Amino acid sequence: NGGLVHKNLRAFGPLRGCYTVRYIGWSVAVPNLITMNNYALAGKTPFREFVTRLFPNLFCTWAYILASWLGEVVHDPFMGWFLVILSFVAYCF
Repeated sequence: NGGLVHKNLRAFGPLRGCYTVRYIGWSVAVPNLITMNNYALAGKTPFREFVTRLFPNLFCTWAYILASWLGEVVHDPFMGWFLVILSFVAYCF
């Protein structure tokens, strides 16, 4: 009920904690890794074009991390599983 640790309502077995700080860390670390992987492209293209190419990947990454976190803490079972599945589908593409 608020705070940084929520009940993971999609966990099998006893309820486990869903640590919000972990998802905040992922939403910072994963986009940084994507940016570093595309760094070789940055030297050959103008900065504006580099950011334009990179932003859709970063936005999708933030969206699937947010969807996976929401899928674990939302109370409605249908919406929770929908968000978890959506995050996996977004990760695949």
